[in-house]
Amino acid sequence: MIKVKVLKIASMDDYFTVDEAAKILGVKPTAIRNYLTWGKMLTCKFKSLTLISKEEIVRWKDRQK
Repeated sequence: MIKVKVLKIASMDDYFTVDEAAKILGVKPTAIRNYLTWGKMLTCKFKSLTLISKEEIVRWKDRQK
């Protein structure tokens, strides 16, 4: 099940794009999209952008250790 949070206002200081998140986690953007589709990550939507919160990325980075 996809977990989606719709944002009315988004500060780019608090969110990463799919490509940025993939680069930080060392995976391909396709992997991030799969995680979002499978409900393993919270999807944040702002207009037509798909964003991932920085807290979510930090949580995933901690998992990788």
